[in-house]
Amino acid sequence: MQKHNRKNTTGRKHISKSNTVSHRGELIPVNAGGSGCYPYMLKKSFEQFDIGLDKWKRQVFVMVELHQSEPTDDNKRMTLFRKRLMTRITAHYGITEIGYCWVRELENAKAQHYHVALWLDGDLVKTSHYICKIAKQVWEDMGGFYSKNRRSYIYVDSPEERLNALHWLSYLAKGRGKGYKSTQTKDYSTSRLNKPKS
Repeated sequence: MQKHNRKNTTGRKHISKSNTVSHRGELIPVNAGGSGCYPYMLKKSFEQFDIGLDKWKRQVFVMVELHQSEPTDDNKRMTLFRKRLMTRITAHYGITEIGYCWVRELENAKAQHYHVALWLDGDLVKTSHYICKIAKQVWEDMGGFYSKNRRSYIYVDSPEERLNALHWLSYLAKGRGKGYKSTQTKDYSTSRLNKPKS
């Protein structure tokens, strides 16, 4: 993998130092300390998160961190990880739809790492225990190594827990670590949950 200089190539790469973002008519507190946040990433991930709540009314929000020893120019490993993880989740819970956001970052290590946030139907999944277990198994089976967060999930069943989850999710949109990649490679991706029909 060749070394890439950081590039800010589009308007979507604007970094905001504001500690709030406007979302669905609200000002949502975000974790913009230090390097600031990308507003476009915030709004895309927040909208997917809230579509999950629109669908399920309550949900479990899970965060995992995935590392690898060798760098890659693309995110094919993340695509494969997500597909394998979804297969296992579907087999265990019968879930056919999850919300997610992942980001690719490169800081001091020679290879990029990934932060992955997942949100799932809170009537079917109550904690992160099994989700984290299979995420670890899938990633390690692919030759990566899994970093356990001090906290792994929030059960979102109140307005307060929603804000706590969105604040944690906003960490993925931080400016630090992004942009060190080839032009064709994405810094992040989100699910494409559709709004429930009224």
